Amino acid sequence: MPKRRKKMLHILKSPPDDMQRTLMLTLSLGYSCLQFPLYEFEEGEEPDYDELIDLIFDFDEVNTWW
Repeated sequence: MPKRRKKMLHILKSPPDDMQRTLMLTLSLGYSCLQFPLYEFEEGEEPDYDELIDLIFDFDEVNTWW
């Protein structure tokens, strides 16, 4: 049976700078990745935190970037 590829979730509070992007790419090698950008929501809009909680429990590794 083929091995399942590990999944990594990146939660971003602000847009990543060049160093953060490089670190995210390096950490993500060999993983199936998803970014959850909290900073993309307009003022007064709320991210779907229920979805975020589900993703956190669904992914093998979670990294937060402030």
